[in-house]
Amino acid sequence: MTGHRMPELSGDGLVRLAEAALTRPSTTPPSRRIPSLYADPTSWSVLAAVDEAWARCPAGVRAAPEATGMVLVSAHGTTATMTAIARAVPGGRLSPLRFAGASAGGPVSLVCLVHGFRGPTLVITAEPDEGHPAALTVARHWLRTGAAGHVVAGLHQHDPHGHQVRCVVLGAQP
Repeated sequence: MTGHRMPELSGDGLVRLAEAALTRPSTTPPSRRIPSLYADPTSWSVLAAVDEAWARCPAGVRAAPEATGMVLVSAHGTTATMTAIARAVPGGRLSPLRFAGASAGGPVSLVCLVHGFRGPTLVITAEPDEGHPAALTVARHWLRTGAAGHVVAGLHQHDPHGHQVRCVVLGAQP
C-alpha cells in the first residue's frame, strides 16, 4: 500500500506488550472459515493482524483474554459487505449472514469471538491519522479504571490494492 504511513500506537501511561502489522490484498481469501458465520474482508484482515500480535504477547497476558478490550480505528470498515448487499437488493436474494457481517463493529466482534476477549470494545470511524489519539485515550482510560487489563488497539486503512492493519497490545504503565 503505497503512500500510507500508519501513526504510532503508544503514549504516556501505556506499555506496548506486543505488536503486528500486515498488508493484505483485497482479493485474499480468509485463512480460516467459521461455519455459519460471514465476516467482511476487513474483519478477516484485522483478525489476522491481531492473531499475530496476540501470539507475541507474554503468556500471562494470553492467559487472561476475558480481561482484554479492543479499540479499532477504521474509516473503511465493512463497506465491501455493505456494497455487496446494496448490489444484491434488486435481485431480491439477500443472506441474513451478510447483514451481520456488514455491522460497523464486525471486525472487533470477530476478534473477540475468536480470541475470547470480554473487555470493552469500540470502533472509531475515522482515518487512522485522525482517530488514533482518541483510541489511545480510550485505551488509557480502560486500563486506569480497571475496565480492561489489556487493550488491543488497531488501525485499519484500505485502498484499491488492499488492507493495511497495524495493532498493538497495550498494558498500563506501572
